[in-house]
Amino acid sequence: MRILACAVLIAFSSMVWGAEHAMVVEVYPLGLADYETSLELAKSIVSPEGKLVEDRPGNRLIILDYPEKQAALSKAFKTVRAPQYNVRVRVTFDEQGAVRSDGVGVQGGFRVGNTQVKPDENPSNPNARVQIDSLEATRASIVQQELLVVSGGRGRLRIGTEVPYLDWFWNYGIQAGLWGKEVRWKEVGAQMAVEPYVSGQRVRLRLTPEFSYVVNGENLTTAVEKLATEVWVNNGQEIDIGGLPVSDREFYSRFLVGYNHLGEKRSLSIRVKPEIEPLEPP
Repeated sequence: MRILACAVLIAFSSMVWGAEHAMVVEVYPLGLADYETSLELAKSIVSPEGKLVEDRPGNRLIILDYPEKQAALSKAFKTVRAPQYNVRVRVTFDEQGAVRSDGVGVQGGFRVGNTQVKPDENPSNPNARVQIDSLEATRASIVQQELLVVSGGRGRLRIGTEVPYLDWFWNYGIQAGLWGKEVRWKEVGAQMAVEPYVSGQRVRLRLTPEFSYVVNGENLTTAVEKLATEVWVNNGQEIDIGGLPVSDREFYSRFLVGYNHLGEKRSLSIRVKPEIEPLEPP
């Protein structure tokens, strides 16, 4: 990214020296300011002759314009750069998990450990007749997480410590260009990045599914940015993530399922409630 930024600056410099000698280049790191808000603000100020280059990976804007425009931009960015609020995000997981119990019993008159055994009435047959019973039930539980995230920052909530449909997600990632075929991941977990931004008494939540995994002993995280979704929520309003409009319903139907630490499969209903909290004075 530094190489790209240098190339952009060199291109800008050639424009400055070749034509618009009065123009100057400024780089504006956005910090915790909301990127989209800052971008729209810059577009409203940059002159028709100016140039604006987005550097989203570097979280900054690179702008070529007249000095008076740069002064106006610098002043304007100060109004959106400093975060004024924390957002406490309360997350509730309603888990519906399948619980399976297998019991092994035999007809018999003596026990081996906890198993009762009786040989068949035919003494020449050493086999005991075994009956296996299986019981499946559902167990519902509620798990809560709480995140405290500065407005414009990012927090993460854990979906599952182990991802079901592992092969499906691996193939999905290859087709989406998230990783190459040579990647052999393990310890794959699912999480959701939560980015709140406060505007008045409303909160814009950007939710991005992520995978955490290990490759060659290195812990990695990959965000599925193209499946990020945004929603505006009133302060203290609770929403169900599963009910949000998403571009790939099949992905989310598999993503919002996990295994807990007991190895039990869970289908999840995830509710999120953001609450705005003023930053404490220093």
